Amino acid sequence: MAQTQPTAKADERPTRERILRAGVRLFQAQGYHGTGVAAILARSRAPKGSFYHHFPDGKEALAVAAVGWLAGEVDGFLDAQVAAGADAAAMAVGLAEHAARGLAHADSMRGSLIAILAAEAVPGSAAITAALQTAVDGWLARLATGFAGTSPAEAQARAREILALVEGATVMARIAGRPGEAVAIVRRAVERS
Repeated sequence: MAQTQPTAKADERPTRERILRAGVRLFQAQGYHGTGVAAILARSRAPKGSFYHHFPDGKEALAVAAVGWLAGEVDGFLDAQVAAGADAAAMAVGLAEHAARGLAHADSMRGSLIAILAAEAVPGSAAITAALQTAVDGWLARLATGFAGTSPAEAQARAREILALVEGATVMARIAGRPGEAVAIVRRAVERS
């Protein structure tokens, strides 16, 4: 999933948050393996000692924190949808809109942090794999509430389809260079189901 834009200037945020936001942006734009600590430090304008103070296990710890931050963003969005009584179709379109906003950026077209980390970091990092699984499990539980009148197993299976649809649509939109394409793909799919 993509995320919303921060409102404060980088220098006004605490050092940990600046490093975290820089890591998220760079992972999305350059990939996990393509992003070095030096680039994160340059973008965040943080000293090297601060990076390792906040993320003692290095880039892997930063990626875990990035997943936690993204999970909080998406959890908050989905919790609001659930509280409003949204069905699964509305949640899917809302997630696609949320992802499209995160894809669009003035200086680059960003990708899905989840897809990037799953492709690049999961094979070698149990910590990142666990963070991704926790995030996805939380989103699936929230999405499953949108399938009233179905069994828990069916609701869970359909929630997985929705999440896969949104992630896939986000990837397709990035390839096309059109963030709104994610919304169009998801809308067409949910209208047919």
